[in-house]
Amino acid sequence: MSVHAGNDRALLVAMPARHLEAALFVCDEAGAVTLPAGGPGDLDDAIDGLTVLVIVTEAGEVEVPAATWRAVFEARVPHRPGDAWPQGLPVTWIEEHGEADVPPIDPVPPPNDEEDDDDDDDDENLVGPQSFFRVRALVPSPKHEWVHANELVPKQQRGGRTFVPRTPRLIRFVD
Repeated sequence: MSVHAGNDRALLVAMPARHLEAALFVCDEAGAVTLPAGGPGDLDDAIDGLTVLVIVTEAGEVEVPAATWRAVFEARVPHRPGDAWPQGLPVTWIEEHGEADVPPIDPVPPPNDEEDDDDDDDDENLVGPQSFFRVRALVPSPKHEWVHANELVPKQQRGGRTFVPRTPRLIRFVD
């Protein structure tokens, strides 16, 4: 059975292998895990029960240009700069990021005097203050359920390269 049978949308995220493996431990122990998302991306549009597809990054020679893990989205976890980190994060992420003392990021970008028509879609990848979301049923996908880049994002949107989202992105499956 296909990972997207009956649903043409999913939330696509990327995560370093070390954090994903630590997240699997938390999820197995607690039934759910809080994942870091970089910026908010499309988290506000995700609904409980939505499939989350995970592209594993920083996996050395094992890295594959496909979503090789999956989970079920529960909710965006509220967090503001200066708040303590949410409960249930992978220990590897906490070890790397220390205490939650991130200063707020200025939401107004500096003025750009140059015209740049090639970067129209770069705004969707801007990363603001750290965001988080909770998932359940986090598992590595069987190889026959891996979702490759050409099924996630059309080639013209990828610019002919492997697609790795910087923030969570709602996608529609390409037929």
